[in-house]
Amino acid sequence: MSARQLLSQLLDYVLEQDKDIDPRGFKLSTHKGFIKGKSDLQGLPGVDFDIKVEGDHTWLRIARLEAQSPPVLSDDRWKDVIVVSDDPNGPAPRIDEAVLKQRLTQALQSKPAPESATERQAFEAQFRATVQRLIADYVPLWTAWAEGEKPRRKTISLYGDLFAIKHQLESEETAKPHELVWGIGVAAWKLSYEERTSTSMVDFQYPLLTQAVELALDEKTLAIELRPRAVDPQFEFDAFAACVLPSTADVEKAARDALTRSADRPVNPFDPGSYEHLLKLIAGNLHNKGRFTPDATAFPSPGDDLLISDAWVILARPRSNNYLHEDIERLKGRLGAGVEIPLGPLALVTPPADEAVGYEAVTFRGLSGISGGTGGNGEVRELFFPLPYNHEQVTIVEQLERSNGVAVQGPPGTGKTHTIANIVCHYLATGRKVLVTAKGEQALEVLQSKIPKEVQPLTVALLSGDREGMRQFQSSIEAIIHNVSQLNPEVVREQIRIDHSAIERAHVELSTIDRRVDEIAHSQLSDMEVDGIEMRAQKMAELVLAGAEKHAWFEDELSLDPAHAPPAERR
Repeated sequence: MSARQLLSQLLDYVLEQDKDIDPRGFKLSTHKGFIKGKSDLQGLPGVDFDIKVEGDHTWLRIARLEAQSPPVLSDDRWKDVIVVSDDPNGPAPRIDEAVLKQRLTQALQSKPAPESATERQAFEAQFRATVQRLIADYVPLWTAWAEGEKPRRKTISLYGDLFAIKHQLESEETAKPHELVWGIGVAAWKLSYEERTSTSMVDFQYPLLTQAVELALDEKTLAIELRPRAVDPQFEFDAFAACVLPSTADVEKAARDALTRSADRPVNPFDPGSYEHLLKLIAGNLHNKGRFTPDATAFPSPGDDLLISDAWVILARPRSNNYLHEDIERLKGRLGAGVEIPLGPLALVTPPADEAVGYEAVTFRGLSGISGGTGGNGEVRELFFPLPYNHEQVTIVEQLERSNGVAVQGPPGTGKTHTIANIVCHYLATGRKVLVTAKGEQALEVLQSKIPKEVQPLTVALLSGDREGMRQFQSSIEAIIHNVSQLNPEVVREQIRIDHSAIERAHVELSTIDRRVDEIAHSQLSDMEVDGIEMRAQKMAELVLAGAEKHAWFEDELSLDPAHAPPAERR
């Protein structure tokens, strides 16, 4: 079997192993986590949709609003008597009877002369009437404030939820990462799902089109903005495939072809013409009684017939595997076209050789303590590590020179990021390109911070979503262009020659120091004869320390003069 066939079968195996779809999870009413529909967001203050400016399209923008306090009482002397809630959804203002009675008792005690019961009752009635009039005048003001503040607090809560999701997405390094998507065309249907031992009915209520969106924070206004990511929208047909609907594969292929033909008009929840034809195609071909209903005001309910609406929803969910599946399908398509398989994938389907793999030995010089470099006998090359390093890190580079990959494993804090930064700089210095990926943005930020300041303009970090990534990309390109435009080739060549000479001198000095250290170490660790007895310098030092009290009377002053050098050094 050819390598192309083996690789195609390997990709099929990966697809099959990755399929673990439970159709019961496709129901918006039971979704756990962030979920907002059109009715949840429309009319909220500070929430704007479909903002188009040149070179940018923001689907949703949430301003950073501050909560407003309820109106103050006209007479603040009674603020401890009247209980006012700061929550617009809380109870209406009321009189605190306990405080009122306490204030009434204090007022009676402050009167100079005793009063009759009738006068006391009249005073109490007047006292209470004053408070009643005050609260009667205040309640309408508080009610008006509450009605205006309720949608404002919803916006504040929405802002807080999205801000938390943004932080989670940026710092997440878990095995099950999440994503934020904008779903279009919420559909509902009752599906028959066959499990191992039984058959059950499943309520499907989910958008058929989902577009991954990115969260960005406006640096000036601190508003949160949602934009579509630079990836194609996905068709959510996994539940149909899990329920073994016979027409699923054909309908999905037809929908994808239609999406490709309308690539000049990207899917947009605010442009019905960009997605209605896709939803109608799915409704008419997936089920003989399927129908599409525009202008939906709410999510449809599951029934025996497929119902597709134009409602949209924003939700956070575990990251979909569709990207992996589509990438694999594209790879299989390239294989079918007869493309040459790169060496990396080819190694996965190439049987191991019976003989040892030969390679040209490479020796990197520059590691102190090892004569001539790392101790090899091969071609001597320079090692461009800007950060401190050890023999293990040099070994990794040596192995990368003769193999397609090296796995380096270690717990946190053992220097993996430090090592990667050194290797990246070494490869850049030797004219190679490096791509670094990670599960979370934080790991890439830490790595980039370890790159020397002089080299950082050469590193293009695609972080914080598409827009921020493009901004950093543009800044890096501008910095590179600026540096290149300022270069004088003759001056640079002369500086390179001077630097090479300085490197050669440094290696000569380092080699001299290494040899001297070796000589001293050899003399100190060699046996010598003292008074007819063979012993090492360490043993001699131990004897001196052990007999310090016995020979304390010895008054001769020792110096660094060669005449006072110990026997180990004079040999």
